Amino acid sequence: MAVSAYVLIRCDGGKAEDVMHDLRKKEHVVRADTVFGDYDVVAVLEISELPSTFSIRTLEKIVLDEIQKVRGVAHTNTHIVTSPD
Repeated sequence: MAVSAYVLIRCDGGKAEDVMHDLRKKEHVVRADTVFGDYDVVAVLEISELPSTFSIRTLEKIVLDEIQKVRGVAHTNTHIVTSPD
């Protein structure tokens, strides 16, 4: 069982499509979609680690290194899934 998280992303103007396509290439991103509303893109992360051994530092590194460094990402808001399938 893996640990999952939703990352809500605000993008610089006109960059949502580019951000979505770039995120879909990232190792831990299993899905990324553009959306209407307060955020521009929603990404689903999956970390191949058991919940009992999961470290928040692992998620922090993924968000900082894989998500926030994508050109066009202005802001992220991360939510860890607490009720997996």
